[in-house]
Amino acid sequence: MKLKIILSFLILLIFFLITGCERKVINEASNDNNLNCFTCHGDDDFALIAAKGQWQKSVHASGNNIDRNRNYSSRYQTCEKCHTNEGFIANISGVAAAGDNFSAIGCFTCHAPHTNGTLAALRVEDAATLANGTVFDRDEANLCASCHQGRENADTYVVDNIKFTRFGPHYGTQADMLIGSNGYEYAGYEYDNSPHTNVATKGCLNCHMAPAIGYAVGGHTFNMYDSISGHENYNGCNVESCHDGEVDTLDYDGVQTEIEELLDSLGTILQNAGLLDSTLHATEGLTVSDKDSSGAVYNFLFVEYDRSEGVHNTEYAKGLLESSINFMNTGNPNEVAQHRWNNIAIAH
Repeated sequence: MKLKIILSFLILLIFFLITGCERKVINEASNDNNLNCFTCHGDDDFALIAAKGQWQKSVHASGNNIDRNRNYSSRYQTCEKCHTNEGFIANISGVAAAGDNFSAIGCFTCHAPHTNGTLAALRVEDAATLANGTVFDRDEANLCASCHQGRENADTYVVDNIKFTRFGPHYGTQADMLIGSNGYEYAGYEYDNSPHTNVATKGCLNCHMAPAIGYAVGGHTFNMYDSISGHENYNGCNVESCHDGEVDTLDYDGVQTEIEELLDSLGTILQNAGLLDSTLHATEGLTVSDKDSSGAVYNFLFVEYDRSEGVHNTEYAKGLLESSINFMNTGNPNEVAQHRWNNIAIAH
């Protein structure tokens, strides 16, 4: 019996020595599909390694708002299409999300190399249509705009006799702000746009994916500022077609300071009028008879939720805030009050 076992072992050993037992990874670039696995899976593609490290420092990777899905609450089912990997893919593919769990936005949320046969291809390439019908078409930034938009049409959303129930645009009005659209625009007031509306031909990517500084800002971090290192990324600003080396801080020419001051002023006015609560949200349950008054609240939230403090579109942000302040003080969006916060009269 022992002799049979030994002989069997020797036969197997001879077989492996002859045929070889090494498992090789084969580059199949020459096959019919022309798919080169090593384009992505090579061990010397340091750009991919860097992209992964940068992504890990991004808000997308953090999963901070991943609980906005049906498992947490049924009312969050509409949120999962942008807050989760599975929800996003289901939304753009039309195939319902499967499984019991939702994961954070990752590489394969935006990229589909195994489906498209190329790493660079994005899942979304077509222009994004904002809630008011305005078309956002900025190359690869169309992917960003599919989620980073206000989700409400200000023209039909802000109406007379509205009751504030979670009132305001979605917490990400960046696409709307960049192209100067979908704020509450008062009749008779002329709204302008900053040069970013035209010169940022790649939209979000021009600045947020500008050449990275380590794993802190730029690239796949999408961050413009890192609070730990203090790094700011204005590599996308200091190019020949834009600011050409003139920007050395994101608060260039005091833009962010000016918008912060306007936000503070409008916020104070709206709180004094009872339209904003202490957390700077629309006062829940309040019915406002005049849409121009609710429009001021909408504009406050619209600029606040853009989160660039005026950098994305300085002139549009400034116009929305100043016209709202003027209306709240004088009843006329074009008339500046001598004493800004006196005699505020709002019908609710």
